[in-house]
Amino acid sequence: MSVTEVIGGVSVRDPFRWLEDDADAAVVEWQREKNARTVAELAASPHAAAVAKAVRSTFEDIIMCTAPERFGDNWFRTVLPPGGTHVVLAVSSSPAGEGRVLVDPQDVGANATITLKFPSPDGSLVLVAIVNDGVHSYRIVDVASGKTVRDDFSQFSNIGFSAWAPDNSGFLLTTMAVTVADDGQAVARTQIWWQPIEGEAEQQVIALDHLTAFPEISADGRWATIRTSQVAPCPRWLRKLDGGEWTPFLSAETAMYKGAIVGDEYWAITDDVSGWCRLVAIPLDGFQDRSTWREILPAREHHKLFSLSPCGDFVALSIIESGIMQLKSLDRNGTDRGNVALPGDGAFGLFGLGYIMGIAMPIVAPDGNGCTFVHSGFDRSPGVYRADLATLAVEEIEPPKHSLPDREVMRLSAEGPNGDISYWLMRKASTPLDGSAPLIVMGYGGFNAPEIPHYTTMAAAWTELGGIWVHSQLRGGGDRDTAFWEAGRMHRKQGTFDDLYAVIEDIHARGFAVPERTGIWGTSNGGLLVGAAVSQRPDLFGAAVAQVPILDLMQIRKDPATLGIAMADYGNPEDPADAPVMYAYSPYHNVRPGTAYPALLCDAGADDTVCPPWHSRKMVAAIEDASVSGRRTALRVRDGAGHNQMTSELLIQRDIEELTFFHDELARAKVAG
Repeated sequence: MSVTEVIGGVSVRDPFRWLEDDADAAVVEWQREKNARTVAELAASPHAAAVAKAVRSTFEDIIMCTAPERFGDNWFRTVLPPGGTHVVLAVSSSPAGEGRVLVDPQDVGANATITLKFPSPDGSLVLVAIVNDGVHSYRIVDVASGKTVRDDFSQFSNIGFSAWAPDNSGFLLTTMAVTVADDGQAVARTQIWWQPIEGEAEQQVIALDHLTAFPEISADGRWATIRTSQVAPCPRWLRKLDGGEWTPFLSAETAMYKGAIVGDEYWAITDDVSGWCRLVAIPLDGFQDRSTWREILPAREHHKLFSLSPCGDFVALSIIESGIMQLKSLDRNGTDRGNVALPGDGAFGLFGLGYIMGIAMPIVAPDGNGCTFVHSGFDRSPGVYRADLATLAVEEIEPPKHSLPDREVMRLSAEGPNGDISYWLMRKASTPLDGSAPLIVMGYGGFNAPEIPHYTTMAAAWTELGGIWVHSQLRGGGDRDTAFWEAGRMHRKQGTFDDLYAVIEDIHARGFAVPERTGIWGTSNGGLLVGAAVSQRPDLFGAAVAQVPILDLMQIRKDPATLGIAMADYGNPEDPADAPVMYAYSPYHNVRPGTAYPALLCDAGADDTVCPPWHSRKMVAAIEDASVSGRRTALRVRDGAGHNQMTSELLIQRDIEELTFFHDELARAKVAG
């Protein structure tokens, strides 16, 4: 069943190609058996009950823990009602309180979750996206009555982003269309549509240079822009909405320009001068003349400008300073009014992981001359806050549900081949740092996305159980300047992996842990990181969990959604320039027979189209076939789960099972002496 073919000029041997076919009865049965074995083994673990107790007592659905967003006189928010089992969309007349349930996704199906919500500027309508077992549906809901006024969007299988016109006449949206080329290769293309509130959608005839696009319509309804790229955004198209046509905008620029329309200017965070970024204002009329651009804030070392949001007479500017987020207030003239008094060190955004959206989007919700957001710390779950951008004061709307006062947090630094790496270590004060306690290192390092220390149930529960949790900031991520990102992407992707190894080796050198009691964990791009570490440095750790991973870099070409995303940070396996580099670190292709591999759990979502479960199937098969360590290799494919999109109960179950796996595997190790 082994296949050998040339991809991008590289001869690639693929012994488990057959496991890619979701429809093959043999594959279905193979996966069913592996999955059932994993479920049974973890349920029978002597540690399962203790892990479940720790997870349930500290659980927070940080993806669905959201800030209330104001549109008109209504406040919108996805919430888990008290005693509820799933998240709903609620609307309220104030930012506090439970509000009224506007959309319950489980009227679609038991595994349904809300993936996107786009209220109209006056708050009278809302476009809602729901996914159930991999099937997406969309509806426009009248907020006052709660009734669906339109749901005939079957032509759009995957709406990405939307922007309403202020007069509620309709909205711009992005969607992905897949066509088949003459050679049989599936090709994905992003399209921009204008969807009137009544009538048929009109496709906008504009060329896009990237699969990811973000439409924006100014608050006064005079301007629209289309930004492209989720890693280095830049507005490529501009239109006056009073009868104008789409015009190329900053189309020749190669630097990043991410921001928003402020009056008749486009305020942009750009790395055109420094990788730490400066803030410039670009007039929308006459933007071609760079002499009319004005610099609002110059670049400063170790002071990364990250995301901005117009808020009444002010602009909220988020900054990453020495690995921690700050919130700055600017007036409309660009005067720096100072930093907001945040609740403490940590991360903020429109949801518990909302800071990652700052790559390309605003991460606070405007409310007059203020903004709302959620904020969490390593040892404190997300709370809901409102900042007054005039006074710089912060009001607590909802306190954090979980606080971990007995935790000790340490910030440390390791030295790798490309320079220093920051990492944070959290433990109970009573947990020893002599190598006897099991330790898990998490990492991501990709797509220019920062990894700011924030609350997670995994870290809270693991430390509750007496373990140590380590949060790392690796090259390839957006934690520092552009050079930091570039040092861990495309042909330099190995820089991300080398940073992880440096962190682990530093931990071992300090005596905090031993390899046998060290675990590694990562999700999505972090799952690739875990897979690469398993194949490259199996000596460094005893157990690994790759959550919704990409593990076969050469066959991502078969999935348009995956390829479209991966090309922004890994490359294209069909390109002879990229293929040898990608093949050199592709985890699946670098599994070596006769190697003592650590215990490995590949955990996938059955309905994940971004990181499909065939990646996990192939990696598990390859490690099982090659390893001589006798350590467990396990596959878990979760029904009702997409790319980290699932109900809260499914998230709880995933945390329990993954931590049980770590507890089983790392507790079995014996410490010398």
